[in-house]
Amino acid sequence: MSSLASIFMVKRLSASEKRRHDIGAANDADDDKSAPLMGLSNNHSHDYKPTPKHRKYTRPFLLTCPAFISLILLSLLFGILATTLLAVTNPTIKRALVPAPKKLHKPCGSTPSEARKAGCHFDVISFCWLPDACYDAELSQQFDSENKLEWYLDPNRTLPLGHQEIMTGEYTGLYVNWEYHLRHCTAMWKKMHRAVLGGGGREAIDGYIGIYEHTEHCEMMLLGDRSIEWEAINTRIAVKFPDCGV
Repeated sequence: MSSLASIFMVKRLSASEKRRHDIGAANDADDDKSAPLMGLSNNHSHDYKPTPKHRKYTRPFLLTCPAFISLILLSLLFGILATTLLAVTNPTIKRALVPAPKKLHKPCGSTPSEARKAGCHFDVISFCWLPDACYDAELSQQFDSENKLEWYLDPNRTLPLGHQEIMTGEYTGLYVNWEYHLRHCTAMWKKMHRAVLGGGGREAIDGYIGIYEHTEHCEMMLLGDRSIEWEAINTRIAVKFPDCGV
């Protein structure tokens, strides 16, 4: 019995030990399985960094904004300088940039009565009806007072007209002497010069003296035959209604 018991006990003990061994192995396996999980959990707990939300990147914008504005201003300045340089050096561009002068077409009509209704003035220098913009009253009065002007209905001086009759602007095709013709030319040049210096510019020059042919005509009269006596009646003058502005 003792031997059997011992054998049985050994077996039982062996079974018990086996059971304990199995339980211990299972526990070790559980520990081995849980260890990696805990390790993973520990690693995540230490390595986790929350991602910031709604981060504002204002500093790069503040650094580039002044540079961008400076580039725009420099570009505008360069464009202005380039345009100015082209306008100064290129006559075609210069003329295109200068606004066209204001031109009045037939501002005084075509008859003395229409001219008076339009408020125009009769210029004794040129025999033109002119609006305020093209009428140099001071020069016209100076010309009238400083020269002994004579007007005739015929070349033989048999039908003279008085000053008051002339200033009505109603008479056309009158005969005047050579002196009147030459003084008319120099006075018209004065008028153009005064228009430029006075600020009126081309808008203050009427269409009669504004054409280049009139200047060429006066040049021929002044430099032509100098043997003609100033009192000679060799010029005929007509009333005109030119444009204002050239």
